[in-house]
Amino acid sequence: MTNDRTFADDSVWRGVTIAAGWLLLLFVGAYLITPASLLPLVMTDLDITEATAAALVSMPQVAATVIGIPVGIYLDRVETRATVPVAATVLLIGSTGDWLAASGGAVSLLIASRLLAGAGMFVLWVTCINVAASTFSSTRRATATSVIISGYPAGYAAGHLGAPRVATIVGWPGVFPVFGVAVVTMSLAFYVAVGRVPRLHSSTDPMTLLGFKTVIQNRNVWAVIVVTVLGYSLYMVFNSWMPTYITRQFGVSLAESGTFVALFPAVGVFARPIGGWLSDTVLNQRRRPVFAASFVGATVLAVAMFYSTTIATLVAILVLAGVFVQLQIGLMYQSIQEFVDPRAAGTAVSLASVAGWLGSFVAPVVAGELVATTGIYTVLFAFAVGLGLSGGLTVWRMAESGESTVPA
Repeated sequence: MTNDRTFADDSVWRGVTIAAGWLLLLFVGAYLITPASLLPLVMTDLDITEATAAALVSMPQVAATVIGIPVGIYLDRVETRATVPVAATVLLIGSTGDWLAASGGAVSLLIASRLLAGAGMFVLWVTCINVAASTFSSTRRATATSVIISGYPAGYAAGHLGAPRVATIVGWPGVFPVFGVAVVTMSLAFYVAVGRVPRLHSSTDPMTLLGFKTVIQNRNVWAVIVVTVLGYSLYMVFNSWMPTYITRQFGVSLAESGTFVALFPAVGVFARPIGGWLSDTVLNQRRRPVFAASFVGATVLAVAMFYSTTIATLVAILVLAGVFVQLQIGLMYQSIQEFVDPRAAGTAVSLASVAGWLGSFVAPVVAGELVATTGIYTVLFAFAVGLGLSGGLTVWRMAESGESTVPA
């Protein structure tokens, strides 16, 4: 009876842990996407170009790209629970700097503060993934990982939906610390919940140079990295530029366009867990079919969006594209771990995370340059089609990481 009660208690705290991590990533995502939700205001008040404005959206990803690998190796060796409140505090400091810099029109300082916040963001992201993977059995890890990171697109939706409205109360620079405070609050709840859940701890032995070289030289690891870069590039092209496209193309207000585009990341709340569930349960832990469906579906729907002539049709297709694009997000982090020694799992997650942040940073900037060069926003759809085709080709060439095959 004691064992049954203990098991039930563990199950409850597992649920609480996933829920707290989900809400934590929700507020992190809302903070990250805030400049995209307010892009016309940001460009006007700071007198900057589309490319510079898009870069502001992506500055946290730049920080993640720079610090990702060494931080990932470090997190692989320590109890990550203690890093959560510290990382959240770093993000809060950065978001406060955003407020001060934006209020004073200091673009350089705003870039620097976004970079600082990105360091905290990366630690919170990797920690949530590691907690999900170490809390559940191998047959449920892809599902658990996909569930907890679905808080991130919910945060994008909250940012698109809430940032313009909060900005009417506190001014657009004040939106940043509002989400920063929320991140710190949820980090404390996550810290408490993680301490109540028994987890499988990875080795704390230092990563050797030979072990790291083995990971880096694995071509299957690189295939997942490429898939991750392209998948996140597709995701961020739509997230960062569709509010502005809808406003300019259909003449609706920024708040209305933000509401429409909020649906794109919002569907990730169920699309990401469904992708993990399909792979774990229906496809017997195979990952490639989900990757392929994601890229093919997103490519077809990007073409359909190009030919959309009404806002209702465009939004409907955009929502469906959000489902397809996000089916694979979550599987990326599980798949890359299956190609490496379990002792390097944290490092593998960090590599995939760095790849995702790199795609998230580069794609909006490239899209901004394309818009600035051509003067038309429909070029965004051509760019999205190119990303989707490249992703499909990569998946066709990559190996299967699931249980039914032996990783090469």
